[in-house]
This record gives sequence, structure tokens and C-alpha cells, in this order.
Amino acid sequence: MIRSMYSGVSGMRNHQIRMDVIGNNISNVNTTGYKTSRANFQDTLYQAMGAAGNTGGYQVGTGVSVGSVSNNFNQGPIQSTGRLFDLAIMGQGFFGVLDQNDNLMFTRDGSFFIDQEGYLVNSAGLNVVDTDGEPIVIDLEEGQSLDDVIITETGEVFIGQDSLGTIGMFNFVNPAGLTRAGDNLFMENNNTGERTSNEDGPEGFGEIRSGFLEMSNIDIAEELASLITSQRGFQANAKVFTTADEVLQEIVALKR
Repeated sequence: MIRSMYSGVSGMRNHQIRMDVIGNNISNVNTTGYKTSRANFQDTLYQAMGAAGNTGGYQVGTGVSVGSVSNNFNQGPIQSTGRLFDLAIMGQGFFGVLDQNDNLMFTRDGSFFIDQEGYLVNSAGLNVVDTDGEPIVIDLEEGQSLDDVIITETGEVFIGQDSLGTIGMFNFVNPAGLTRAGDNLFMENNNTGERTSNEDGPEGFGEIRSGFLEMSNIDIAEELASLITSQRGFQANAKVFTTADEVLQEIVALKR
């Protein structure tokens, strides 16, 4: 009886985690470049019942746990902005930015700006890098303006006929293994596998579209349906707990 109570508690606790993940997805429905997460359940340890070698033995489970929270990197919808430095990747790849410690971070959020020193930066002021991992500088000469800047589908930046370099795009063997770092950024780790870039050419990477932004890939209807099923799962596990408690109460009352 105690075992079933603990199983019910584990179900409530982990369905709450799943609802937390879904709630975070829904809250980011309008976040540029956001990728959805999903909590994946797995059963926990089983206890063998009956004598050793007894063919009539059986196993009883001890509940459920969250095995992982996976990332979904499917393409999000593209929204037209008409702004030169709003960039969307159509296909595979990530933009690269340098954090305050010069660590290379990755993002699908292509809302970029030019700072007072001419560096191309993201909305948090982090430098956007080229194919070599170096910050991109939009160096305007006398008589030139940002209206003269052209960004091609391969990410090459031109002022007139002069190339200023190519915006870096990066990818991984297992992009779903990237670690979320907040601020629309991801970090690589041992699970992501080998990192590749468009240094050797655009093959294997998506096209960069200037004047567009990739929006969140959340399917709000699917998220709301998952939220309801998670709520029902929580209620069912709460019922297991209360039912086990009522049975235990009856057993204790047998002495009277």
C-alpha cells in the first residue's frame, strides 16, 4: 500500500515537471527563434517479488521519472519585417555569437543590430561572428551608409562590390543535444557531436533571408492538448494516492 502511494507521488511530481515544460513553451509562443521542449517519461526501478528461482515470481514497479527534456529544432514560420539586419535561416544551421567571456554560443534568433563601433551584434549586444569565429564589423567609408549594405542568401556581406566577410553558420551531428543558456542561446557539449561551419561553403546549410525573422516553432493547439493530458495524468496519480490512503486507513481501523 505504501508503494502505491509513492508511485502516485512520483506521477504527480513528474507530471508537474511536464506541465512546467509545456507552460514554458506556451509562454515563448512569440519568442523569435524559440524551439520547443518536450519532457520524456520513463519507468523507474522494479522490485522482484517472490522467492528466488520461483517461476511464479513477478515484478512491481516503483513509479515514473522524467528521463530527459528534448529539444525540437523543426523550422519555425518565417515573418517578414523588411529590416536589413533581421536574418532568418531557411533550413539547417545556427548563427554564432560571442558571450562576455568570448565563448562561442549559438542561436536561431537573427534579430541583429549595428553598435556604435560598427560591430554586428544581437539584441543582447553580443558580437555576431563570421565563418572564422571572428566578430563581423560593418566598416563604412566616407559617403557610404547602411543602405548600401547587401546580405546574400549565403550570408556574405557586401558594401557595393566590396565583401566584408560571410556571416558564420554552424551545425552539429546532434543539434537536439545542445544546452539551453537563456537569451535565445545554446551551448555545445559532449552530446552534440562534431561542430561544422559554412567556412568551406554553403553546402549542408540553409539560406539566410535578409528582412525576415524565424518565429517560434510552437504549435499552440498541440501544446494545449498536451497540457490537458498532463493535467489528467496528474489528477489520476493524485487519485491513486488518495485511494491508497483510504485503503490504508481501513486497514488501520481493523483493530477497532
